[in-house]
Amino acid sequence: MAGPRYSFSAAAGPLPAAVAATVAEACLDWQGSGSILGLSFVCERFKALQRETEIALRRLLAVPQGFRVLFLSGGATAQFAALPFNLLAGGRAVYLDTGHWSRRARDEAARHGPVLTLPVAGLAAYDGWLGEEAPAYCHLTSNETADGVQWAEVPALPVPLAVDMTSDFLTRPIDFDRVALAYAGTQKSIGVPGLTVVILREDLLGRAAPTTPRVLDYGVQAAADSRVNTPPVFAIFVLHAMLGWIEAQGGVAAMAAAARRRSTAVYWAVDENPAYRAWVPPDLRSRINPCFRLADEAATAAFLAAAQAEGLHDLKGHPDVGGVRVSLYNGLSDDAVAALVGFLGAYAAIGLAA
Repeated sequence: MAGPRYSFSAAAGPLPAAVAATVAEACLDWQGSGSILGLSFVCERFKALQRETEIALRRLLAVPQGFRVLFLSGGATAQFAALPFNLLAGGRAVYLDTGHWSRRARDEAARHGPVLTLPVAGLAAYDGWLGEEAPAYCHLTSNETADGVQWAEVPALPVPLAVDMTSDFLTRPIDFDRVALAYAGTQKSIGVPGLTVVILREDLLGRAAPTTPRVLDYGVQAAADSRVNTPPVFAIFVLHAMLGWIEAQGGVAAMAAAARRRSTAVYWAVDENPAYRAWVPPDLRSRINPCFRLADEAATAAFLAAAQAEGLHDLKGHPDVGGVRVSLYNGLSDDAVAALVGFLGAYAAIGLAA
């Protein structure tokens, strides 16, 4: 009899069993009125669901007054264009380069206006990049899924800071004294694909370029309660269920503690075995996407095949980076992490990776 199957995919995280059961039931019938899949976005029941989802999100993240919450269609990649459309305003932007996704965001922004790219070390010299005219905004990716790099905390900057938090949203608190705009696709730690949450300061609304498509205009979407176009109703429902589950587990603090505990166990298994090599310095290591290589990189395919045979799937590193990548999103079970850590020790011990 086959054992349990665990996915460590970076693309989409698993839903906790309780949330999956709630969603499955709602697909057949939700509140006695038919399937959630047929819920109209213009009906009062959906509007109430959206309000409740926003209230729960604000409560979990302690979102201050003066910030708006938007529920937008598409993935976070759409925000790579929405940001310069809304905030560049004929100026320039600064993008902090920490890996694959920060560069993807920068490349899109550069299609809309001048962009200065800085390594993280460049933050130390504000005067060198502020110049005579302050940038319209600065952008960073809080967690790089491909590279296994995460900001321990976001910097305090003298310009609005926009943060792509797609892969670590609701895995730790957000300091809204430092973050002017945060955006995140929901498919990793808080739901399913199709929905992007944007939380932004109200003073950033109304700055969009005249050529901005209405669906990407934050001011237009805010005025329409995120319903300029058909919102992703099903994904909002799943987000609502996930927020309830997170709150029941102890909130964002509990998610952060789980991320610390799980990543510590994975990194310990990697660091204690010469069969593996983690290339990210300890102070930059991601608690959500630990990445490492085999000492004998030629053995990577055999390692992945052996892991899959043990029910441990989707551990292959990003195509541009290679190696092994572990994704520890909120919905992953502790049993999955324990099985992976056990496998890492056993695989190294029998010399298959030597």
